[in-house]
Amino acid sequence: MKFKAEQISGGRSRRALLSAAGVALTTGLTGCLGALEGDEDETKNVNGGDGDTESDKEPTDSSDETAELRETLAAADPYRMLQYGPDHVGNTVDAGPTADVDAVWTFREGDDDSHYEIGTPAIVDGTVYVPENHSVGDDSAETVVYALDGATGDIEWEWSYPRGTTFGSTVVAEGAVVLILGGSVVALEADAGTERWRLERDFSDAVTVADGTAYAINTTYADPPTLVAIDIETGRERWTKPLGNERMYWPTPPAVADGTVYQGGMEFTALSAADGERLWSKDFGNAVSGSPTVTDDACYVPLGDGTIAALGRDGTLRWRQPVERGGHGSGLNSVSSPAVDDGTLYVTNSWRLTALDADDGAQHWTTETAGDRPPVVADGVVYVSGLNAMRAHDGATGDRLWRYETDASSSSGNKVAPVVGETAFFPSAGLHALREADATSD
Repeated sequence: MKFKAEQISGGRSRRALLSAAGVALTTGLTGCLGALEGDEDETKNVNGGDGDTESDKEPTDSSDETAELRETLAAADPYRMLQYGPDHVGNTVDAGPTADVDAVWTFREGDDDSHYEIGTPAIVDGTVYVPENHSVGDDSAETVVYALDGATGDIEWEWSYPRGTTFGSTVVAEGAVVLILGGSVVALEADAGTERWRLERDFSDAVTVADGTAYAINTTYADPPTLVAIDIETGRERWTKPLGNERMYWPTPPAVADGTVYQGGMEFTALSAADGERLWSKDFGNAVSGSPTVTDDACYVPLGDGTIAALGRDGTLRWRQPVERGGHGSGLNSVSSPAVDDGTLYVTNSWRLTALDADDGAQHWTTETAGDRPPVVADGVVYVSGLNAMRAHDGATGDRLWRYETDASSSSGNKVAPVVGETAFFPSAGLHALREADATSD
């Protein structure tokens, strides 16, 4: 388990010391744009040199620190699916690392070749669940879903799918690990890795689970795409509902809150979770570019024209604001799914992170960041990851707290780096468990 890391730190404390002031049209393009997510004008070594910082860490299961980390992860708020839960709010009250980080372990089973891919993990009760594509022989590939000890990266169980495939976020709910592999929704028993059920269709990569039901879209290029509600215990369809009209689009992961499913596509639609009845829809004139985020009284919707819209839960438009984009990427406005914390909306657009007032959309601050993937917020600190870099930012000011880099050169999909139990789990040419440097050296 070797890795190469380059780190930069701003060295700030947690929220108690922070200032009180304060897709998926291009999803598959993330690793194909040719622009690595580094900063050309930044010093690469925190010790003052310009060389690489090398570190080879192997997990040590016998230490008191490992046992303490295992307890911390088990007691922490879980990361069950995209941006923590079915509403995709993207925040946790638990703290994450706020100063220089090291990898306490890095997991990678596959070779560094064209088949290799690592997915977004879920972290529940101290166990990390993550899929990996890797080569088998000279010209084939397989996908393996792993359950890992969160403190060491050691494999607890593994389950193989007989070919390589793309995958969205990993979901863990109701005792099941739910993924979409090869167009099928697959549910595995979380404690043993045995297959619970498999529903074979032509599903897109997005799946959300809420209140015992999995919601998936069949199919990306159907006429029109159809939202399918699936019983998570049995795999039986509860209901299906066509989405939109006959225009083709790439549907976004649905959000679910208080008995309503919020679905993005060419339109933004609210449906009853009980039977799929359409409650209302909103046409913005542009496709929805990422999963919506739903709070107690609002929906926040990223759009393909580089704006983000806020609606009441009844569909009434409150505001719509442009989001400043960075200078990287394809030139398209890849506005991410937002994270919401303490009255502030955090969103990325082409390697730029922006904080907006959740009530009126006014911009608090904007800054360059590590990538364009959806952010998460842990105890007032904002975490953003990209192809080969991850950053932490002060949520009140945007100031950078630390940066971590890998040697990843290609990837696909809109992966998120979850933060659980003072640890950031960064999927980039392997899965890196990142903790504050002083914690890893005690």
